[in-house]
Amino acid sequence: MQIPYFRRALLVEDQALTRQAMRTLLVQCEPMLEVDEAGDVATCINLLATGAYDLMLLDYQLGKGQSGIEVLKWVAEHDLPLHTVMLSGQDDRNTVMECIKAGASGFISKGSEEGNAVFRSALDTILRGQIYLPHTAMGRGGFSPQSVRATPSVEGLALSPRLAEALSYICQGMSNKSIAAKMGLTENTVKEYSGDLLEKFGVRRRTELIVEMARRGIVIPRS
Repeated sequence: MQIPYFRRALLVEDQALTRQAMRTLLVQCEPMLEVDEAGDVATCINLLATGAYDLMLLDYQLGKGQSGIEVLKWVAEHDLPLHTVMLSGQDDRNTVMECIKAGASGFISKGSEEGNAVFRSALDTILRGQIYLPHTAMGRGGFSPQSVRATPSVEGLALSPRLAEALSYICQGMSNKSIAAKMGLTENTVKEYSGDLLEKFGVRRRTELIVEMARRGIVIPRS
């Protein structure tokens, strides 16, 4: 039996019925995945502080003036190695890139006219270990999961194990300081690794690296 890429997920959505529908789709896509739920920032942070999650599906707007960006900031401050996928009815490029810059590892639009079909396809992509972003973030020629017959692997990039590990942490939105602590390296070494990865993918910034990973459909290395 193939080991799931993710083992334990936290679903954060303030609308109970929407959260229930998302949970159903999530379990259908990966029956072995353990799923906990939260409907607000406080409950979410309490669960993150007490549980070991490797995936979080996080609503951008959580009601009562709360935002998923608050959670992303908390995750960054506590150096959690966590894949966070934002959920929002707003999928313009500025919103998507704001989330990626804050530490998100993907973005699913809740405003698609195709509804559950798009959400299911996005979940399938994410649960394979790939990054999913809407086409608004990638422009023309963006990655379409349905058109990929074979999942590209990081091995095909000829990265060293340490460089692949750094890539994993970068894709989780972690800072150089946090990555250095995780890997037992100096920040300067991590900066060199980051520069090597940007050059490898032909991009200039970390946010562009996330977009390029999504465009190519590359599976994120396991840290």
